[in-house]
Amino acid sequence: MMRNCIQPVYKKVSIVLAACLLCFSVTACAKSDNIMKPYQPMGYTKDADASAEAVYTNDIDKPIKRLDGVADNTIVIKDDSEYDLTDITAGQALLVNLTSGEVLLSKQSLTAIPAGNFTKLFAAYVVFSEEEDLSRSVSISQDTYNLSSNLVRCKFQKDETYKLEDLLYASLMYCANDAVIALALGHPGGSISSFVKEMNELSDELNLKSTEFSNIYGYPVSGSKQETTLLDVFTVTREMLEKYPEFTEIISKPVYYCTYQSSKNAPLSVNWNASLPYYNTEENYTLPEHLYLDLVGGICEPSSCTPSQICCVFRDYYGTMYLALLAGCTSYEHCYEQMQNLVLHIPAIY
Repeated sequence: MMRNCIQPVYKKVSIVLAACLLCFSVTACAKSDNIMKPYQPMGYTKDADASAEAVYTNDIDKPIKRLDGVADNTIVIKDDSEYDLTDITAGQALLVNLTSGEVLLSKQSLTAIPAGNFTKLFAAYVVFSEEEDLSRSVSISQDTYNLSSNLVRCKFQKDETYKLEDLLYASLMYCANDAVIALALGHPGGSISSFVKEMNELSDELNLKSTEFSNIYGYPVSGSKQETTLLDVFTVTREMLEKYPEFTEIISKPVYYCTYQSSKNAPLSVNWNASLPYYNTEENYTLPEHLYLDLVGGICEPSSCTPSQICCVFRDYYGTMYLALLAGCTSYEHCYEQMQNLVLHIPAIY
C-alpha cells in the first residue's frame, strides 16, 4: 500500500526535475555562442527596443565574425564534391554567409570566367574608394559614347550633367554600360585607360590573382584578358558592403528617380528601374517563405545578355546577410531559376 502511495509522488518529482533540467539546458545554450543565439548581421544591428517587426540600424564599423582559426578576410572553399550541387546547373555558383564567413555552396568558384557585368562592381569600387564627394557633378562628354545600340541604356546626350551618385545608380542598379563610361571619363585622369589601370591596381591591392581587366565594358576583346572568378567578385563585393553603406543603398533600390541638368542647364528627370526581376511584379520569382529571407538587392546582366550573371545580397529574419553569386547561366530565365535553387541552401533558423 505504501508503494502505491509513493509511486505517484515519485513520478511527479521526476517530472519536475526533468523540467528544471530542460530549462537549465536551454538557458545555458542561449547564453553560449551558438545557433540558438541570433546572428549579428554585417553592417546591421537589431534594435533592442524594436517591436515584433525587425528594425535594423547602421553599425558599419562592426567587424564580421570569422571562422575559428581562419585569418581575416579569408573564407574556406572546399572541393566541389563536398557540396550538394544536384540542383545547380549554372556553370559557377557561390553562396556565403557574410556574418560568419561560412561557404554554404561553391561550384567552380575559383575558375576564371569572363568578367562580364561583374566589371561594374570593380569599377564602382574604384569610385567609392577614391571619390570623397558623390554629389560632385560630371558632364557627359559625348552622345551615348559611341556604344552599339544594345549597350546603350541611359541614352546620355553631350553636355548633360549628372552627379557621381546618379551614375553609380545607373551603373549598378540599372546595369548601364554608358554610365560606367561616364564614371571613368569623369574620374580624375579623365580617360578609360587610366580608369582600367586603377581597377587592376585595386584588384592587386586586394590580392585578387585571378582578376584582370582590359576595358570597362565587361566584354572580352580579342588578344586581351577580361576575366575574374566568383571568389574575387565575392571579395570586392564584401569590401564595399563593409566599408560603403552607399553601396548597399544603391543595390537595394527598386527604382531611382534621377534629376539632372540638360545641355542648356534646364532641370530634367528620369526614372531607372532595377534590373533584378525580384522587383518586377510581372515576373513569377519568389523567395522561400520558410527561410524568412528579405532581399537587400543586387545586380545582374540585362535580359539581352547570354550567358547571364547575377549578384544578390539576402538577409534572413535575424539580420544575417548572405551573398549569392551565379555565372555561366544559359539564359536570363535560367539565371533566376538557379538563384531560386541557390537560396534554398541557406539553412532555415526558427
